[in-house]
Amino acid sequence: MANNETGKLPEMTPEEFVAFWKKNLKFIVISGLIGAGKTELSKALAELLGYKVLLEPVEDNPYLEQFYQHPETWAYPMQEFLKHRRFAAYHFGWWGIRYGEFQGIIMDRSIHEDTVFAEINHDLGTIADLNWKTYLQGFQDFQTFLPEPDVIIYLDAKPETCCQRVLSRGRAAEQKTGFDKEVKGIPLDYMVRLKEGYEKWIKAVSPRLPFVRIDWEKFRSTDSLWHEVVTRVEERSRFTRSLTAPKVE
Repeated sequence: MANNETGKLPEMTPEEFVAFWKKNLKFIVISGLIGAGKTELSKALAELLGYKVLLEPVEDNPYLEQFYQHPETWAYPMQEFLKHRRFAAYHFGWWGIRYGEFQGIIMDRSIHEDTVFAEINHDLGTIADLNWKTYLQGFQDFQTFLPEPDVIIYLDAKPETCCQRVLSRGRAAEQKTGFDKEVKGIPLDYMVRLKEGYEKWIKAVSPRLPFVRIDWEKFRSTDSLWHEVVTRVEERSRFTRSLTAPKVE
């Protein structure tokens, strides 16, 4: 698709960008910090592309409110709950595409990044060492059965920005937490840890998973994403094709 001489994408109409996404990007994961804006973007992309959107379990998460109030008690069971729900949702979407039930899938966070949250809670002492080992063993077992998504789009926003967005959306469970009862909303320290955890995760997975980082410090229209994501996907594709074994003389 790229111009062979310049390596740049040719000019494309919005309709052509949508056609490219539908042809090449059928399984899309939207990733990022709490409050980054994943859910709104996931819904908007799903509507434009005619894809099935799989939202993160929030309303039907029986542990969320208890976790925020008493993380030392509920962090481990909630992570086990989320790990299993995300694994099930991932395969529901994957096989739905393969059997023609869905044209494509937009996932609001996936099991691939589940360890980011679990590891932070282990570091904070809200998940005990033995439970952390149990969690990791289960995650590694699940990982064996995880097909690769077509792209992971990481919405890159500062911890401070995400804290403000969390306050603005006003979810009751997020307004006071057991991590710091003197602070309204999710504490900045927790969000900074989360950002650091994501950067560590990105460094680990980007060589093997199709990963695109998008600046989301300010909300953007979906139209502004088309060219940037397609360009990054094409760049990665060209790089992957260049990694061919040398000929044996």
